[in-house]
Amino acid sequence: MISLDAGWDVVADAQHANPEYANELARLATRHGAIWRTEDFDVPLDELLRRNEARPRADHVPEEYIRSSWKRFHHVMFRPLNPEDPNGNLLKRMIADPYVRVTPVRGESDVFACNFT
Repeated sequence: MISLDAGWDVVADAQHANPEYANELARLATRHGAIWRTEDFDVPLDELLRRNEARPRADHVPEEYIRSSWKRFHHVMFRPLNPEDPNGNLLKRMIADPYVRVTPVRGESDVFACNFT
């Protein structure tokens, strides 16, 4: 990507909601030496629909697409972390991630250092 190689900041709006897209964008950033970061905004469905209605007609997103995307991804992205759920436990997710090295901190029983590549 020319923009990443030139040192430009690149924003990929809403593409990280689908894990398949998020993984590809993370790999792309890594290949080009860029920093990968996501920002998730927990917006209620009714507010998303209201904002969509306020857009100019040419920029409208089909309401059914907004509803189905919100239903599909919202509960995954904004669920409370549950220590028994390996997909909801951040430490277990870090340990399973090939790009993160998790090391126990010497002298501590429940503190870990996480190094990212």
